[in-house]
Amino acid sequence: MTEIKSYSGRVPACGCFCGGCPNFIRERNPCPGAQFTDRCLGCKSYHLCCESRGITHCYQCSVYPCARFKAFAKCWLKYGQDFLENQVNLQEMREVGFLELWNGKTEEIG
Repeated sequence: MTEIKSYSGRVPACGCFCGGCPNFIRERNPCPGAQFTDRCLGCKSYHLCCESRGITHCYQCSVYPCARFKAFAKCWLKYGQDFLENQVNLQEMREVGFLELWNGKTEEIG
């Protein structure tokens, strides 16, 4: 698993744990997290798509997992995140439990 940092902000629609995102953990000019960045808030593929459907996360969509989501999820496996599994965890644990699960992994590594 790649390096991860503690994160307690909003979980984006795609189900990424920001604490494991390469943009969040980089030393120079790190991303402040999903709730603060236009990259996530303006994401047409997931955030705005979910918002237009009146949902917050992809698992809530009637066409989940769409081809776009599956391709995107596959790209993130190299960072130690399985977005399909993340969506299941979000559905079962909601955001608070999801963040507790991932932040527990930061303690295991650190």
